[in-house]
Amino acid sequence: MTVEMYRRLSSLRRASPKERMGIRTAVRRSSRRPGSLRRIATIAFLLLFSFDQTSSAQRPKPKSKTRVYAIDLPQSQVAVTLTQEGFIARRYPTHRVEVKNFSGKVEVSEKDETQVAVEVEAETKSLTNVDQEMSDFERKEFHGILNSAVLESDKYPKIKFVSTSISDSRKSGESRDFMLNGDLTLRGATRRVSFPVNVTMTKEQLRATGEAKLKQTDFGITPYSGKLGMIKTGDEVKVSFTIVAKRQ
Repeated sequence: MTVEMYRRLSSLRRASPKERMGIRTAVRRSSRRPGSLRRIATIAFLLLFSFDQTSSAQRPKPKSKTRVYAIDLPQSQVAVTLTQEGFIARRYPTHRVEVKNFSGKVEVSEKDETQVAVEVEAETKSLTNVDQEMSDFERKEFHGILNSAVLESDKYPKIKFVSTSISDSRKSGESRDFMLNGDLTLRGATRRVSFPVNVTMTKEQLRATGEAKLKQTDFGITPYSGKLGMIKTGDEVKVSFTIVAKRQ
């Protein structure tokens, strides 16, 4: 009878009012037998305990609080330095290209500041040559090559970075140094990259500086070469940045 009563009590929770009345009647009848009250009380306690445990397991855990910083574009800068290896290198040993339009955010856990999430997205066509000595005609030609032959901007309008983790974190006052690891998507190819970052952070503002060296060929890009080798860029490029982000 104990097993039967357990089954009936378990079904009581989801039974209809009519079915519940029948179960209660069965309980009252069986309770007249010696020892049945103790068995029923024990079973009821076990049922209540199991229901409570199930409810606790299904209850969502509270999320840890984070501070979210949004990039302040007017105060931030991302620049790419290209090395010229062709004959024209005598005049332009390097080219400086700045990313004029980008956005992103940084999320930092309030309990553990090594838990950082970074997302940055840039418009490919916003990459602009800022060489001071370059003429307007040369700059227009440079942008034409950059957007068509190198980056294929119409086909791949966005460049995106999403962090995966940080490592080698060191803290000194409000300053932190660490390696930022993440996935960089450029011209349709995504590669894992890592680079050192220095961050100064308060509760209201974050400032990050750093640089990374990348190879164009890692992203399926053939370094540009034209005009019988007079213009030829090196495979390796340097990306440097200063990011200012304010708390949302």
